[in-house]
Amino acid sequence: MSTCAIIGAGVAGLAAARIVRQRMPEVVLTVYEKSRGLGGRVATRRRNGCVFDHGAQVIKAPDERTRQVLHHELADAALVEIPAPVWTFDAAGRLSVGDPALAERQWVYRDGISRLGKRLAGDTAVVREVRIAALTRQGTRWALHDDAGTLVGEADAVLLTPPAPQTSAILAQSQFDPVLRERLITALAPAQYRRCISVALGYARRFDPPWYAAVNADRQHPIVWLGLEHRKDPTRAPADQSLLVAQLAPAASLAWWDMPLAELVAQLGPLVTALLADDPGALLWADRQGWRYALPDGAADAATLALARDHGLWFAGDFLTGVGRIHRAIASGEATGAALVAALGG
Repeated sequence: MSTCAIIGAGVAGLAAARIVRQRMPEVVLTVYEKSRGLGGRVATRRRNGCVFDHGAQVIKAPDERTRQVLHHELADAALVEIPAPVWTFDAAGRLSVGDPALAERQWVYRDGISRLGKRLAGDTAVVREVRIAALTRQGTRWALHDDAGTLVGEADAVLLTPPAPQTSAILAQSQFDPVLRERLITALAPAQYRRCISVALGYARRFDPPWYAAVNADRQHPIVWLGLEHRKDPTRAPADQSLLVAQLAPAASLAWWDMPLAELVAQLGPLVTALLADDPGALLWADRQGWRYALPDGAADAATLALARDHGLWFAGDFLTGVGRIHRAIASGEATGAALVAALGG
């Protein structure tokens, strides 16, 4: 009986696991996740009676396969289309109506985008709060070790899905063909990631503009995205309050990375209210999340990474596409999962 281990319970890892479970249910499949949650950067928090997405903001379905997965295979009444548009703003904070010709349909789950990870996972065995730090090749199998050096599992095939820098760190600590290992690390190097600070802000007055989010079109403003969570779904915040998520541009995120929350809000608050061009009322609370590996800049060398398949080592994730999009992560996971099934004899 074949065994398979997937490192990382982000969207790509869970999409791959789903394909393996569907097509080869006899495979002993285990997903290892370093955190408590599922979905990686597809993440949701709850605070003060509010629900907000502090990583990925929306799901786009520009291709038929993604639509099939979302609306049929994972059909869920909580998945809703966001009716309001996305506007743009420039370096000076001037808002403009977005171009309708460029508008894409966008979806979200009423109770938070993290539901996607749970839906993809289904009944897959996910071992949470275990960080895989190294692999050891033992004959034709792989041994998986945590960050304490403890053996936590063995598998015929291992699929790595963390962001490229974290995947490289695992490989650097692993014991297998040193020439191949260095080639794989070199192949991952072009996929560098930019940071993003995401700040949720709860205000004492309900603010309902004709848009649900605004994006910085010229990339010259400290804020790259300003979203109104209560416009995604009104139940995400108390009826008399506004719930905003501001995501900072890479330069601002790097400059303010270690700034305490109170100072960060003091810097960010005036920028947010200037963009709103209205008074959202008193700031009630704020919440911060720092994404060290938010979005990839550049793609890894997929052809070189594919050489490891003959050794039972596989890769999937946004570092293969160079673009951080949920539908791209699903596609990467499914394609790799299908190839893995074929290699295992399914």
